[in-house]
Amino acid sequence: MKQIKWLTLFVFILILSQCRQTAGEIINQRTKEPFDDTKNLIVNFVTTRRVIANSAPACDSNYFGFLTDINPHYGDCTINIPAKHSVGDITWNNTADRNLYFQLLGKKDKQEDEFFQQLKASSSEELLLFVHGFNVNFDEAVIRAGQIRYDLKFLGEVVVYSWPAGAEAGVINTLMMKSTYESNFQEAKLNREHFNRFLNQLQGIKKRVHLIVHSMGHQVVLPSLAKQADEGKSKIIAELILNAPDFDKEDFSKISSKLRTVSERVTLYCSPGDNALIASQKVNGGNRAGMCFKFEGIDVINVNEVDSPVLGIGGLGHGYYSSRPILSDIYQVILGVDVNKRLFIRKSGQNNGENWVLRR
Repeated sequence: MKQIKWLTLFVFILILSQCRQTAGEIINQRTKEPFDDTKNLIVNFVTTRRVIANSAPACDSNYFGFLTDINPHYGDCTINIPAKHSVGDITWNNTADRNLYFQLLGKKDKQEDEFFQQLKASSSEELLLFVHGFNVNFDEAVIRAGQIRYDLKFLGEVVVYSWPAGAEAGVINTLMMKSTYESNFQEAKLNREHFNRFLNQLQGIKKRVHLIVHSMGHQVVLPSLAKQADEGKSKIIAELILNAPDFDKEDFSKISSKLRTVSERVTLYCSPGDNALIASQKVNGGNRAGMCFKFEGIDVINVNEVDSPVLGIGGLGHGYYSSRPILSDIYQVILGVDVNKRLFIRKSGQNNGENWVLRR
């Protein structure tokens, strides 16, 4: 009997020794494609934008507009992603060199059931969900989601939830940015129920969901996640990644514990040099969560060093969510690496607003 026990222990130790893998081997198995060539990628979309044209074969903004529809629309877009694009750049031109420019190649509309069944049937256990921010047209949202997937070397399905942000092109609308902001803000709030319903449907596909949100998109996402917590949901999101939240700081504090309830981990990228959030602060009359404040149990990372407008000018300092420094960190976030063990992260001062700083 004793010999059998020792034999069983020996076999168990042998199995463990054979299963032991280095971190590099695990990552190599996870990243099966190099993503180093120009390639066509599928971006799944869910949009509540109202249809403004009879038909459109391409995923452009001539088909979906800037007001919320009664029911969402589902489908996918095929996108050419150029190998030679600079990280963060999404310049597109359907008639130019496909190795240099993004291209929108076609759109396939789907019924709701078909959409979720195809996501469920995907061979990957992971899904990346992206929710864009203020003043983003449909075509830009789709291309941005593709760029993020490509640059993160993410092999799972990617879904962009495109709410009715943006404005019609033209000088008048460009000059009326405040009016555009206010109209987008109202559309974002109208989309909370839609997004909450989408979260319920997404849970049915049984995937590990990573959620990336930018800017005003937090007005759509955060109240919906808080409602999920109120409904008794727990850990429905793996990595919740919040970029420059245009969300009232006090309101964020009230729901932060609920965000932790429905997520395995919450990472918030902030910047006190974000001119877009400074403008939002003036319009809304309150500090924005993306301006760097500590929230219990949330990894708040100041990215001002890697994306700060020079002397407060030369840019909004608001688009860092798709840049090389942030994507490099998000790559490690999705791998599950603790914040204090990730590259180029240092602990911030005790009296500073953030917990961590992303180094230049």
